[in-house]
Amino acid sequence: MKIAVILSFLIAALGGGGYFAWTTFFSGGDQAVAGIFGGGDEVRYVEIERLTAPFIRDGRFVQYVVLDVSLEVPSAAAESRVRQLVPRLRDAFLSELHRLARTRSTNQRLINVARVKARLLNRADGVLGPDVVNEVLVQLAH
Repeated sequence: MKIAVILSFLIAALGGGGYFAWTTFFSGGDQAVAGIFGGGDEVRYVEIERLTAPFIRDGRFVQYVVLDVSLEVPSAAAESRVRQLVPRLRDAFLSELHRLARTRSTNQRLINVARVKARLLNRADGVLGPDVVNEVLVQLAH
């Protein structure tokens, strides 16, 4: 009895895998995969030129913070919009980094990347409008 149950599960798994492979590779694979995984447009990434900001503690320069940032966008149209407004985005991001530098705790040694990402996403939404940027990716923070 156990062998029959195992064999039926194996046949079902192979049948489903075979169907997926057939629809993916032999009959309109791109549409099949897009239909299964829920999207036609590819997610795209726009790199923003390196951002640097001075961090000041007790009125004295402490260090520069350097960020390499990319923006995840949902479509080619969103990518085009972001690329058109990169100078405004950089200005907004640098203003936000300077604001964060002033509000940083005096005993804080590390960069709170989650907080920085959330603030930069908020600024991106302000410049570009909502739903243009999916996520802010910080690739380097030091």
